[in-house]
Amino acid sequence: MEHTLSGRRFLGAVGVVVLVTGLFGAWIGLDIGGARVTLWVDDGLTPLAALIACVLCFRARARHCGRMRLFWSLLACAAASWTFAEVVWGYYALVLNVEVPVPSWADVGYLSAIPLTVAALVVHPGTSGSGTRKARWVSDGLVVATALLFISWELVLGPLWRSADLSTWTGVVALAYPFGDVVIVFFIVLAIRGMSGADRLSLWCLLAALLVMALSDSIFSYLTEVAKYTSGDLIDTGWVAAYLGIALAAFSSQSGSVVMARAEQSRPSLVALISPLLPVLLALSVAAVEIRLGHHLDRAAWLMVFGLIALVLVRQGLMVLELLAHSRDTQAGLMQRLTNAALGGAQAGEDPGSGYQAGGYEPL
Repeated sequence: MEHTLSGRRFLGAVGVVVLVTGLFGAWIGLDIGGARVTLWVDDGLTPLAALIACVLCFRARARHCGRMRLFWSLLACAAASWTFAEVVWGYYALVLNVEVPVPSWADVGYLSAIPLTVAALVVHPGTSGSGTRKARWVSDGLVVATALLFISWELVLGPLWRSADLSTWTGVVALAYPFGDVVIVFFIVLAIRGMSGADRLSLWCLLAALLVMALSDSIFSYLTEVAKYTSGDLIDTGWVAAYLGIALAAFSSQSGSVVMARAEQSRPSLVALISPLLPVLLALSVAAVEIRLGHHLDRAAWLMVFGLIALVLVRQGLMVLELLAHSRDTQAGLMQRLTNAALGGAQAGEDPGSGYQAGGYEPL
């Protein structure tokens, strides 16, 4: 009954997140009430969403102990940095009524949240472990991160790199967001690969939120570089969705339900085998389309492609080693059980009174 109620609460929270995000996007997209009203809705609700994420992360911290408590503490600090950045952004846009400069004090909050989020994921129990299983988790994270980096490079980062002036803070800030997001995605994938239990759902919500934030950051960097971004843009819906996704992850986190995947002895599931390869297929599809359209991949792109292929081969090799180790552990466990059973039977046969007891007789 408690599990059913928990599931209903989670579905209700998902419904609220989807509804609020949809209404926000519709308001921004339709420009309801005019430009000024839309700007107030945008720059008013975005910091509120970040603040909700911050409060719920601190609440999740209170439900946990040990490394999970530290994880939620650092993530709450990251959410606090995002809240500060959104408030500063709103101050520029609503109070000073000026275009937010790049860089600005808001960028201090946005960029400070990246190392805090990475630190949170580093201390997460899912990123600890040892042996072949941990090596495969790391390779899975590297495969996904490299695939996303290649896609981002081809669509956003490459053009930015070639056009941005890296001798200025504007160019550095524009590139820092997408690169930082790729690092975050690597660690969140690593954490998910190393977790089992109910709280894995919370991590999936966090992954979805951070992916939405990464996409929004990349589009923002591109629009900023081509001078087409303004406050009240539809892309701002992505950040509201990301903050509410983080809030949903904190809301759905359950104390005591998170355990390291001590499935060190269990076989990898079909999902575990296939899921890291999906971003690879997407990255290779992007490469194929680029070549088909006559666009030449630059040296950095080719290095990422070859690096991605090498990582996939390493990952498959580790998968084979893991399956072989699992097979050996299973056979050893079976032999141990058979040996214990045989020894137990022998000891029972040596007991002088055991036969009488088994037959229902008492010794004289």
